Amino acid sequence: MGRNNYTKNLSILEIGNIEIYLNENKSPAEIALLLNRDPSGIRKEIKKFSKFYGNKISCKNCLNYTICRKNYLCDDIVNEDYCSSCKGCKFATQFCDSYSTKIDCPILKKNHNVCNACQNKQKCKKVKIIYEAKYAILLHDNIKIHSRRNLNIQSFSDEFKLYLSNRIKNGISPEIIVNTLPNKFSNFNLSTSTFYDYIDKGLLDCCNLDLRNKVKRIPYGSNEEKRNSLKNHHLNGRIVDNLSEDERIGKVLGIAEIDTVEGIKVGELLFTIMIPYFSLMLAFKIPKKAQEEIIKKLDELELLLGKDFYILFRKLIPDNGCEFLDYEGIEKSIDGISKRTSVFYTHSYASYEKPHVENNHKLVRYLIEKGYDISKLSSNDVLNILNRVNNYPRKRFNFKSPLEMVEKELGTEILDKLKFYKISIENLNMKNKFMH
Repeated sequence: MGRNNYTKNLSILEIGNIEIYLNENKSPAEIALLLNRDPSGIRKEIKKFSKFYGNKISCKNCLNYTICRKNYLCDDIVNEDYCSSCKGCKFATQFCDSYSTKIDCPILKKNHNVCNACQNKQKCKKVKIIYEAKYAILLHDNIKIHSRRNLNIQSFSDEFKLYLSNRIKNGISPEIIVNTLPNKFSNFNLSTSTFYDYIDKGLLDCCNLDLRNKVKRIPYGSNEEKRNSLKNHHLNGRIVDNLSEDERIGKVLGIAEIDTVEGIKVGELLFTIMIPYFSLMLAFKIPKKAQEEIIKKLDELELLLGKDFYILFRKLIPDNGCEFLDYEGIEKSIDGISKRTSVFYTHSYASYEKPHVENNHKLVRYLIEKGYDISKLSSNDVLNILNRVNNYPRKRFNFKSPLEMVEKELGTEILDKLKFYKISIENLNMKNKFMH
């Protein structure tokens, strides 16, 4: 047989053989060799189409429960409203290919992550994962039916197609659009990849040029070798290495990354503060890149927020820019005595050590063109930009916005102090930028 067999769908006979070989404790690589298939394809087949057994098999115990948007999984549709969400249905786990639960078994990995060949399978009372040909075939057939339901562009209403096109033209990414559809469009089972395909083929009133960013990113590798020796301001524990792992990756409330956004050379700048825990960004205009300007804005922010300042900004992570070198001034409270925060510098040439603020600057650059004179921005303009950035849904929050996350955990008082307000996804425009 030729190598083209690698790309073909598995036949019913091959699916049955996979179960037989797993019962004989053969590895995916060995099965792939016997079936003349790609080993990675066999591994994916086993992982995706294995069935969970046990008393704890329910939607609420699924690891994907909070982000689940599955609908119309089976053919027995009671009505459009009831079945628009399969989460919680007692039959959902029989048809769902995304169901996953935590299994605490030390010998599971030795058995190629399935219990088929385990000698204690019958006596074991833990949740088990077993690859069964009958169940895998059922899931394959269900996926074929489900993937073809309401996906023909001709079945889309003009209102839905107009909604999709307008969101793209407003600078919202296809993934955000698909995962924040209003209830009236929830019966359309549109995936992100299919959405991109429709745009590529010109089937909607938008094109690839309307997408903000559709390029292949080149992996540049690590910058570890570029690190310089420790500077004076790195001493006395003032370096990111002294933070815990959770603090470095932004999982802890109270960590903030700070940076500046330049306009024209030797012109005004934006002093930006990013709170990774909420993906919330603050920004302030400063006339020049100077230490006293940074300290002045932090003083104003401490005065404005009061006790909330010490909750949000316990530790700050700046780079080695000249405007951030006065760590004593940054750390000193407005009362001139107490300490309001602690500063931890990144290494030189290591912007990846404060990735959240760097990535959020991409959203800012969608709204402020590079080279634009920031002095032309009014305080209302800056506030408008921040509100658009902070209302943009994030995948890590199950497509909730940073403002929604802050309101959920800290209430609306802090948002009122910062003059932040909510913008619905229908009215959010990420393309109306300031250009020079």
